[in-house]
Amino acid sequence: MLFECAKAENCFAESRTYEYRLPVTAGGFMALLDGWDVKENRKYRRPMFTASRNGVNIRGVLTGRVIRVSFPDSRWENEKAQFEYWLESLEGA
Repeated sequence: MLFECAKAENCFAESRTYEYRLPVTAGGFMALLDGWDVKENRKYRRPMFTASRNGVNIRGVLTGRVIRVSFPDSRWENEKAQFEYWLESLEGA
């Protein structure tokens, strides 16, 4: 899967949060999260999902093409590299 990545702007200087622009909607991406703890919330005006595994947290608006991913401080570089490798390996998206 092709994607664009940028550091997310927020108020925490040491934040390890990145935004990923995907070729599929977040709802379509959510279907690819086998093995993740996924929760969907349709109570908001813009329904969203969250997913977590091993300290990595993903959230996104279901109809949007951008997800935000937060990585654990102690091993963020390794987790980010593994996440991006996994994203690149996804077929058909």
